[in-house]
Amino acid sequence: TYYMTNITPQVHYGLNEDTWMYLESAVRDVIKYTSDTLYVVTGAAFRKKGSSDTINTFYFNKNGDSKTIPFPNYYWKALLKVKWSGTTVTEAKAIGFWMPNQDLEGADYDNYVVNVNQIEQWTGFDLFANLPDSIEETAEGNSNWGQFQSF
Repeated sequence: TYYMTNITPQVHYGLNEDTWMYLESAVRDVIKYTSDTLYVVTGAAFRKKGSSDTINTFYFNKNGDSKTIPFPNYYWKALLKVKWSGTTVTEAKAIGFWMPNQDLEGADYDNYVVNVNQIEQWTGFDLFANLPDSIEETAEGNSNWGQFQSF
């Protein structure tokens, strides 16, 4: 969490100090009621895979050192809960969130729920790949926040 590689430009007011912050709080609440482990994967995306989204940049100059920094168009979060029998995963439930990196002031984070399969399609990543395929496919197809919370 506390590494420079975890820093990306994010709209502060209306996203980082609003909708995204409330999502992160909800994730912390989920762990309070999870008896085992909650896996959380978070990322930024400049464009959806295969799209031609414009990648905006901003320029800054500090002490004569000029930089142009790309500005991610999206932020996403994928969550996974599992049930175990000994050392074997017997069941799992996942949920995803995909938000534009813009002012979303007052928007409810659950307006941005997507299933993890959608995040995988848009990013090209294979998240939670260590799950058995049948469990992974069912878990990653969920887009119901309430079902995820109560799993």
